[in-house]
Amino acid sequence: MKKMDLSQIQIKDSLWKDKMQANGLFLANMNVDRVLAGFKRTCGIPTEADPYGGWEDSLIAGHGVGHFFSALAMEICSLSGELREGNTDVSSAYSEALSKAEAIVDGLLLCQKTAGSGFLSAATVQDPANPEIQFDSLEGKADAQNWVPWYALHKVLQGLIDLWVYADVNGAKDAAIALGDWVSDRVLPWNEAMKKKVLAVEYGGMNDSLYQLYALTGEEKYYASAEKFDEPSLYTDLLGFANRLRGVHANATIPKIIGYLQGAIVKRDDPDAAARVEIAERFFDLVVKKQMYATGGIGDMEHFFLDGMLDASRTQCNAESCCCYNMMKLSQMLYVLTGKITYLEYIEKTLWNAKLGSVGPDGGYTYFNPMGTGYYRLYSPVKPEENPFWCCVGTGLEDFAKVGDQICYLDEDTITVAQWISADVETENGKKLSIRADYDKGQLLLSANADISVRLRIPRWIKNRASLVSDGEEYVLYALQKDETRILSFEMQLVMGALPDNKNAVYFTYGPFVLCVPLGNEKWGITEGAGIQVYAPAWKVVFDAAVKGDISYGHTQKSILDREYLSLPSGETIESMKDHIEKYVQKNSEEKFFWKGIRNSKGEEVELPLVPYYGIGNERYGIYWYLTETV
Repeated sequence: MKKMDLSQIQIKDSLWKDKMQANGLFLANMNVDRVLAGFKRTCGIPTEADPYGGWEDSLIAGHGVGHFFSALAMEICSLSGELREGNTDVSSAYSEALSKAEAIVDGLLLCQKTAGSGFLSAATVQDPANPEIQFDSLEGKADAQNWVPWYALHKVLQGLIDLWVYADVNGAKDAAIALGDWVSDRVLPWNEAMKKKVLAVEYGGMNDSLYQLYALTGEEKYYASAEKFDEPSLYTDLLGFANRLRGVHANATIPKIIGYLQGAIVKRDDPDAAARVEIAERFFDLVVKKQMYATGGIGDMEHFFLDGMLDASRTQCNAESCCCYNMMKLSQMLYVLTGKITYLEYIEKTLWNAKLGSVGPDGGYTYFNPMGTGYYRLYSPVKPEENPFWCCVGTGLEDFAKVGDQICYLDEDTITVAQWISADVETENGKKLSIRADYDKGQLLLSANADISVRLRIPRWIKNRASLVSDGEEYVLYALQKDETRILSFEMQLVMGALPDNKNAVYFTYGPFVLCVPLGNEKWGITEGAGIQVYAPAWKVVFDAAVKGDISYGHTQKSILDREYLSLPSGETIESMKDHIEKYVQKNSEEKFFWKGIRNSKGEEVELPLVPYYGIGNERYGIYWYLTETV
């Protein structure tokens, strides 16, 4: 089982294409001189350009443009597929993107030549005589400020690898290897005490990238360097007993597991490969079962919380977008290794809910995605020159440049359709498969230009699933013949769920889509600081009630308004409502859901609209509601 190449899959779903086009515009508007400015400044090359602002003009600079390198590589790969399919409308975009990538790599190679080593950094220069001072500071060899230099360097190294692998950009291989050599020279001499000291500070997925570099080159020193960033005792400690994840930085931890798992992928016959996979699977299970909201999002103010305490942790600072990016990456790796359906289900949930709405109606990217009722998502500015370049901007750039990466897998001559997102798929031997998913009509169409074997995942949210697959089965196998079209009719289930720490905190899903109640935009734009140049909504507003929160980085405070409480008719219970949910949640003449038969905190009977969460842009919302029973 392997992923299909990004160039082989062209997204046709209009919802995703709109977001991808907004993302592509951001990539196109990135200026090469500004991207290279920080790197040139570090090695003393004169430049009239200023680096981008926000985090890209700080000690963490380079992380955002590193993600940009990866996203640009993925965009080039995707556009090359469209060109191959005869879509000449993208020829200009492809040429411009490739030219930009080549100019960036040329600039980075010049920086390496000027520096006399493979070292690359865009961080604020503290000492022109020692551009590596942040790394020295971490090792206790210099007295200087540092943020997370290995984290930032990881994005640059991974960006170069992606420009090499996805886009085959001239010079990217040389630049990546030179940087990998610098890393190896730096880390191979570490003893255990030094390793522990350095790895106490977030380092992203350095082991992940170094294992990839080993796989690409066969150079054992990169494998040995990757092992310097492995922390097997930490992983087992995190899984050792209940609540060990509490207070652990989520987005610093998930890449550690990803990197460790990558070691199993590049050496599957290694004696410790099975242990690496087991650790990753156990970690995934713990996060999904104990830390995940209905959208696939995790965490509060970037951190894990007490196992299962999801209702207690609902604020305006939940579900950092970076965490979803990394959890989807982990899920995909585990699916390729194990074939277990649970990993595709997580990706599906997260794609349609946490990710699709993480790009704003006009563009921009979210950092937090509040699970507290009455809040809203804040989007970064649309233009690069105004952007703060949070970490979640960088991962957002990648996510929407590689949507096609999630759709299909190949097992010999059989295509596995993993996600129901409309797309055109072409194999290396020229066979083409068309996937068209119409959720409004309840139809999935598969057609091919040649005889082709297709394995279609049948999701658990399909109401008529029993008529399609037997118990215990997850796929339908089709032997499509040339010019044949198969039509699968489906009906989506409407489900009411509840949070594990409060059975009265309920929510609704329809098929793969989380539903929410729109709550307007009163007290809009009033924010509180939630980190370095990161903000969250200050006011919680639910109908005609409001409360101002008290937050700061590392601190959130859950607020509850009485308007969040809704009551059932006398004699009805939450369980009985679940059993005949269609009595309470129905569609109107416009085929839109509304929730009826309930009363608000004033005792008034109300009808509330329910809309897909992904479609809520510049508006407050409520996914979760406290439902009470009336004696």
